[in-house]
Amino acid sequence: MKNLLLVTLFFLSFTSYSQDLAFNAVYVKAEENAQDNIAELFDNFYGDKEFKSGGVALERLWLGRPDGMTHRVVFLWELGKQGLAEGQASEFEESAFWGWLVNTIEKWGTSYAGRFINWIEGDIEKNPYVQIWDIKPENPQAFQKAQLEFVESLPDVFKDRFVGFGTYDINRPNGATHWALVSGADLDDHLSFVNDLQKNHTKKFMKYMEDRGKVELVHNFTFENLRFIR
Repeated sequence: MKNLLLVTLFFLSFTSYSQDLAFNAVYVKAEENAQDNIAELFDNFYGDKEFKSGGVALERLWLGRPDGMTHRVVFLWELGKQGLAEGQASEFEESAFWGWLVNTIEKWGTSYAGRFINWIEGDIEKNPYVQIWDIKPENPQAFQKAQLEFVESLPDVFKDRFVGFGTYDINRPNGATHWALVSGADLDDHLSFVNDLQKNHTKKFMKYMEDRGKVELVHNFTFENLRFIR
């Protein structure tokens, strides 16, 4: 509950436009049955630490996960304010944390870094499962505007869902330049959400598709938020 409250408070300050918020996502394949140990490591090391801004997230990958990876570690921060606050952890403490973490990881995957452009807050307790689309929008500005207008036009449909759009700036996955996401309660909720948009809000859905311009879908996947420590 503490972690869920912290992520909600964190994202309250990054709504609608978040061009100063950055991320670095690191993919890993955890050792079998190591998830609880990894979560405990994160709680023990980061739980009482103060960040300059942002925080760190631990996410479990589900559908569409790349190269057999099982989890993502995602660091988030305001540009110019990265990492732990001064004096929060000694060099020995940091080294020990990463040493223990390495022992729980079977394989290290790739990592990507980028920025947030749109961010609309949601309720992580109700909607901890996230779907991400890696994309190449022909007109990113049109996509940004269309996404915000679409969400604002259907407040009841998007209620309590996180919605986002941003860039991949370093090591773009399969050439994707941007990403978009929406959160949901579970797999069935995500499918029901799309079904509702297409069947019951057809005109607004088609307007959004037209207004955002041409978009090439590179890949999409889902993950579950396990931890966010601020």
